[in-house]
Amino acid sequence: MQEYVTDAIVLSIHSRGEADRVVDCYTKQLGRIEARMIGGRKPLSKLSPHCVPGGFVTIRLVEKNQFTLIDALQPPPFRRLTPASLRTIALVRALTPKGVPDNRLWETLKQSLEEAKGDAGTLFRILGYDTASASCEACGDTPVSLFSVSHHEFFCDRCGARLSEGDIVYCS
Repeated sequence: MQEYVTDAIVLSIHSRGEADRVVDCYTKQLGRIEARMIGGRKPLSKLSPHCVPGGFVTIRLVEKNQFTLIDALQPPPFRRLTPASLRTIALVRALTPKGVPDNRLWETLKQSLEEAKGDAGTLFRILGYDTASASCEACGDTPVSLFSVSHHEFFCDRCGARLSEGDIVYCS
C-alpha cells in the first residue's frame, strides 16, 4: 500500500455505487488520476465539499489496486471559474492520459485557473497538438479555429459549425 500527498485540480466527479463517488483530477506528482471517495454521496461527507470541479485541493491518497481519497484540504479558492476555464478543464480531462505527470501542463493549468482565463492554445502545444500547421479535417482549409474533443481533430469555422456545441473547443 502506497500513500501520496499531492496538490490536485479536480476535473470532474461522478457517482459510483450507492454511497461512493469517483474524483477525476490532475495532480502535480501523479498526472491525471481517478480516485474513489468512499461515502462521498452521503450528506455528512467530509470530502465532498472540498472536491468540486475546477477546485484546487491538497489531497491524501492511498493506492492499493486503485487510488482511494482519504483526505482533502482546500486552500483559498481560485477566482470565479469562467466558461473558458471550464472548457480548459474539459480539454485536459479529454486529452491527458492517466498516470502521466507533466509539470509544464500542471503549471499552465494552475495559472489558467488562478487567472480565470482559458488558454487552449498553450495547452494544445503542451499536449503535442500543433495548431499552426494543422488543417481542417473535413475540407483541408487553414487556419483552424475549432477542435473536436471526441474525434481529436481540428476544423475550420465553416466545417466546425456542423459539430455539436459540447464537443468543440476553440483553439485561440
